[in-house]
Amino acid sequence: MQITSVVNQKGGVGKTSLSVGLAAALAERGRRALLVDLDPQGHATTELLGLPEPPPQAPTLAKALTKMWKGPVEELVVPHQRSNIARGGALDVIPTSPGMFDLIRRLDQFRVPGWQLARVIQFANYDHVIIDCPPALDVLTNNAIVATHGILVPVQPDRTSIRALRLMREQISYVETMVNRPPVAYYGLVPGLYRRPISSYALAALNDLQGFGLPMLAHVPLGVVMNEAAARGMPVTTFAPETVQAVAFRQIAHAVELAGAQQSAPPPIPAEHEDDFVFEDFIASVSHARDVNDNGSRRKLYDLMPKRPRPPR
Repeated sequence: MQITSVVNQKGGVGKTSLSVGLAAALAERGRRALLVDLDPQGHATTELLGLPEPPPQAPTLAKALTKMWKGPVEELVVPHQRSNIARGGALDVIPTSPGMFDLIRRLDQFRVPGWQLARVIQFANYDHVIIDCPPALDVLTNNAIVATHGILVPVQPDRTSIRALRLMREQISYVETMVNRPPVAYYGLVPGLYRRPISSYALAALNDLQGFGLPMLAHVPLGVVMNEAAARGMPVTTFAPETVQAVAFRQIAHAVELAGAQQSAPPPIPAEHEDDFVFEDFIASVSHARDVNDNGSRRKLYDLMPKRPRPPR
């Protein structure tokens, strides 16, 4: 199973479009592709693929990452039904959920932060896992970096992308050292979100980006077809398969598979320890300590609040 993370802490560079387009293109090639929507904003889930967020009582990615739910990964997966999929392929999604917004604070409490996502997806039965990362160098992105074989970096051809790429490479090096894993493979840069014909300013920025020595993959320029596909909850490879953007996603999928065939696997996931942080145990401990140390004033205050009837057991 090849794991690819789409990473850039700079917002608005086309991470989600690239994640969805890559997963859809792989499914067209007959590959079983799983898209993990790690971004709390959930644009891949709701805006691009038209999928609902899971209801509060259902298993969610947020619950799995904090061990509030410990079931099989298959129970988190939702199939996408409006995609062109070749024989033997699949396009499935682990959607985001409202609990993702509070997740960073919780994950910071783990004894060894960074391995939670790898543990959730380690037994998934797919050829490819594509992780759509949030626009931040936070603990969620660190989880994706720890779990991944390689990364794709969508960039806009402008000067701000150069500094963002430099900072991102420093963060990835830090994560590699923190968890003692081999260097993450850079599958390449994907320029996009520019208007055609490309301006001289954008060309100059692309030349500077090439100075990082990373592969420059197919471009994904701006096009209204991307918005039209999203409005119908479909990947552009299905909605408009002959467009420049759809062709680019197929070329990127081919490049990712070639690169993945030459890469070694991430390090083995370390065994869990008894003293690892478990969120529900933490809540129970806090509640017990509050009750033991209560001098009566807080309990009297709670008595003034309306009580919900407990359902019969």
